[in-house]
Amino acid sequence: MTNETAINSLEKIRTYCAADLLDALEYVIDVMKKLEADGVKDPLNTDFKKL
Repeated sequence: MTNETAINSLEKIRTYCAADLLDALEYVIDVMKKLEADGVKDPLNTDFKKL
């Protein structure tokens, strides 16, 4: 799965998300977009200590 696929999926989920969870979901979407913009293509297998 790519970051873009995950972001697109999360944005679709946002439509059906409970109101009290929207802030957390928006945060996750923003983090994924930041990782993508910074060139982190595989965040689960990235050693962030080296970045």
